[in-house]
Amino acid sequence: MDNNFLSVSLIRHYFTHAANLEFKAAIITSENRLGRLDILPGHANMIAVIFNSLVIKTVDGATNVYFFTKGILEVSGNTVNLMLEEKID
Repeated sequence: MDNNFLSVSLIRHYFTHAANLEFKAAIITSENRLGRLDILPGHANMIAVIFNSLVIKTVDGATNVYFFTKGILEVSGNTVNLMLEEKID
């Protein structure tokens, strides 16, 4: 397993009709009920409910930002699965 990046799978309901996107990310930032949540390669396994925004900085330096009301984030190894609902315009 390569520990230099996160393999990210993003399912976006209400964005582009449940489109699936795949990224290789350097860092993922969102927030949960406790505050800001940063996920880096090597992060502990976890599942969290996330809110408001998601920022994915890819390994090539691009930054993708998504605004939403709620979502689920799952980290297992260096794999991150995300499902976002209810886009905020």
